[in-house]
Amino acid sequence: MIKVPTAMLRPIFAFIVAAMLAVPVFAQTFVPGFEDVPLMPGLKVIPDSGHVFETPAGRLIEVRAAGTVSAAALDTFYRDTMPALGWSRGPDGSFVRTNEVLVIERSGAEGNLAVTFRLSPRSK
Repeated sequence: MIKVPTAMLRPIFAFIVAAMLAVPVFAQTFVPGFEDVPLMPGLKVIPDSGHVFETPAGRLIEVRAAGTVSAAALDTFYRDTMPALGWSRGPDGSFVRTNEVLVIERSGAEGNLAVTFRLSPRSK
């Protein structure tokens, strides 16, 4: 039997744990039409609910999703996730980046929400 020193196993174990924790980041699903807005786990896009328009002023996108998530969890997920993707929180709760504004609206009963993702050009 080969004995491996414990000091050698620690970095290997740390690498394996880090790799396992990183998998959800790479497996993240994005809202259709958006290359940079993740779909919160627990939400599913409502088929045929999306509209995408390209205008001279910018993109207009609307997509709906629904799922068994709480309003607090939804707010926390997007508040914590969006800044890492280049979005800043606007004073009205929307997300702003360069020349675009993203509004995430929720409706429905707690634990069974409908969510609308709406992107429009930013007013000058």
